[in-house]
Amino acid sequence: MFKSKNALFVFKKIVFQFFYFSFISIVYFELINNKLQFEDTSLKVFLVAEMLFFCYLLFLINVKFLEKELFIKKKFFSVLYKNIVIIAIILVLLPFLNSLFKFNVATSTSTFFGYHILFLFFTLAASLYYLDFINYLQNKSAIFRLIKEKNKFEVDLLKSQFTPHFLFNTLNSIYSKCHITSPEAAKMIYDLSNFMRYLIYDCSKHRVLINKEVAMIQDFIKLYKLNYNAQIDINFKYKLYDENQRIAPMLLLNFVENAFKHSQIGVFTEAFVVIELATDDEFLYFKTKNNKMSLQNKLEKGIGNQNTINRLELDYKDQYTFEVTDLKNAYEVYLNIRL
Repeated sequence: MFKSKNALFVFKKIVFQFFYFSFISIVYFELINNKLQFEDTSLKVFLVAEMLFFCYLLFLINVKFLEKELFIKKKFFSVLYKNIVIIAIILVLLPFLNSLFKFNVATSTSTFFGYHILFLFFTLAASLYYLDFINYLQNKSAIFRLIKEKNKFEVDLLKSQFTPHFLFNTLNSIYSKCHITSPEAAKMIYDLSNFMRYLIYDCSKHRVLINKEVAMIQDFIKLYKLNYNAQIDINFKYKLYDENQRIAPMLLLNFVENAFKHSQIGVFTEAFVVIELATDDEFLYFKTKNNKMSLQNKLEKGIGNQNTINRLELDYKDQYTFEVTDLKNAYEVYLNIRL
């Protein structure tokens, strides 16, 4: 019936809103019809439409404007306070509208006031439940998507492990032949072998030693520098609290590679990349800084990081902070992870 999960998700939201507001419309109509016994049908319709409008307005404000404050900033009491202010304003506006449209309901003011408070706070509760339900569905969908992507990553990793022994034996043979005749080429082959060994064997694990991740970044930088004859400005600093701490494999390399790409280091003499990594007993602190050379770099900011951010959500959900700062002439990427 539905061509995509997104269409099903939208359908669930529409159904929820339709049935809820149909429900409160019917209940409110029955209350004013049976308890207050108005004979004027137009007055009944107006009062139901009025209540429905303000309930939906309250619902919409919570869904559209207060969702981030509630679920991202976690400011529950601030959201509650704002809702109380909104409800108070609505309660002031309701008698004004009744008098404006010349509907005489003054004889039942206290009863109406009680009904209004009841329906508005009931709508507030329903909107918060709705937001929690939608947030649950979104998180569930995101987790399934991330698991699927991780499974794909693991399958791709298994494919990359095809005949690794043949590959390393071949590299060792080339290294032996180049060791005397071309020491520089031999060193390049040695660094490449270490780098690929890490990719093939260590990256299949859930966690790796942090010092191995550091060694991989160092090998990657060495291999990158060997591609250019000119001196290039890459500065990598690290300080580890404990080399036996562990981290998800290849988590940091994408940020390093992205810094190289955006800086166009090796192409422009003024290009630079700074990489800093440190750990304490609880957290890892990682930073990259690189120059930016063109408008195209600016438009591409962050695109290369998305897969890594998805992995962070899967492996370190609610345990990391990530920030990209767009400076005048440089980009800075900050990543903190609870190890």
